[in-house]
Amino acid sequence: MHHKRIQFLVVFLLCLILAGCGTNQPQAVLPQEPDLPQVEQPEPQPEPEQIVEPEITPEPIPEPEPEPEPISIRITAAGDNLLHNTVSFACALPEGGYDFHPVYENIKKIIEGSDIAFINQEVMLTGEASAYPNLAAPTENADALIDAGFNVINLATNHTLDKGVSGLETCLETVHARPFDAVLGAFRTEEESTQLCILEKQGIRFGFLSYTYGLNGYRLPSDKQWKIALIDETKIQNDLAAIRPECDYLIVSMHWGNEYQTTESSYQNELAQLLCDGGADLIIGTHPHVLQPMKWLEREDGHKTLCAYSLGNFVSNQHKRATMLGGILEVELLFEEDGSLKEIASAGVIPTVTHYKKGHYTIYQLTEYTDELAAEHGMQGYETPFNMTYLAELSNKILGENAITWEGEHD
Repeated sequence: MHHKRIQFLVVFLLCLILAGCGTNQPQAVLPQEPDLPQVEQPEPQPEPEQIVEPEITPEPIPEPEPEPEPISIRITAAGDNLLHNTVSFACALPEGGYDFHPVYENIKKIIEGSDIAFINQEVMLTGEASAYPNLAAPTENADALIDAGFNVINLATNHTLDKGVSGLETCLETVHARPFDAVLGAFRTEEESTQLCILEKQGIRFGFLSYTYGLNGYRLPSDKQWKIALIDETKIQNDLAAIRPECDYLIVSMHWGNEYQTTESSYQNELAQLLCDGGADLIIGTHPHVLQPMKWLEREDGHKTLCAYSLGNFVSNQHKRATMLGGILEVELLFEEDGSLKEIASAGVIPTVTHYKKGHYTIYQLTEYTDELAAEHGMQGYETPFNMTYLAELSNKILGENAITWEGEHD
């Protein structure tokens, strides 16, 4: 017990000693934060509704309008439909009447489908089969021409008065009774002779004029001078001035030149330039019975005129071998919608051959003709050699690169 008390005292004394060893420095007092006024917290506001802007679809950019397609016009023109009485006799039917369709059956594919298809009706269709020098032919020929596709017929030739004024009037009645779109160069009345001849195709206006150099010595009565259009430079200039503003494209038929000459005369050149200067776009030449060149003419302001000086014979019974080679002019034109000429797409002459033998007459494209056909041609009894070599060389000499071939269907 005594021992425990001593242990307690020792522990007590040690505690006192340890307490005396502490520092007398005051303890640091931390400053108190000042009281801040209490700020009322705003009541939480509801989130505003989010406005969703409608999605804007951009307007599609319009595609540019396609350019309008040009208006395509095809013109064909054939030369002298020279119906000697032998041609008519070959087309006579046993039961009476005439059928000229076989004459044109091989070239119908070229003519049909043309917008304008011109034919020079060399002899008047009076109902007769009359011999040279006063030629005339049956009226049934007009039906065959329509069937072949011709729609513009020219009557101003040197044979227009072969059967007098009455024969011309019969012919005029004949062609006007058929669905030709235009009859050129001869007139039924004085009023008709003063009217502009304008033909509209696909909205394009085509004007026509036609003249012949003469009437084989025959004269019109003084009170009927208007009945046939004769070449007169002053009249031609006046006619050009009247019709040119009224049409988009002007075609002039000229029965002119020297027979059997394969080159144009100086007078043809003069008249052609007069026509060009007056605004003609196309000149279709007939009368020489043989082909003559096709050329471009130009006036001072750059206007160009296509001139086929002579398309030769379309069909005939002549006995000079050069007269068997003719041509079909073919021109493809492109026009704007306003009627202005955009482009001359193509122009040339398709060489043709009149074939006759033993009372049979027909027309071939030169490229479809053969030496076998030439060997049986009636020309073998008149002028030789008459073969493909001769015909091809003559075509090349006259037409050169302007000779073209028709090979397919029309558009």
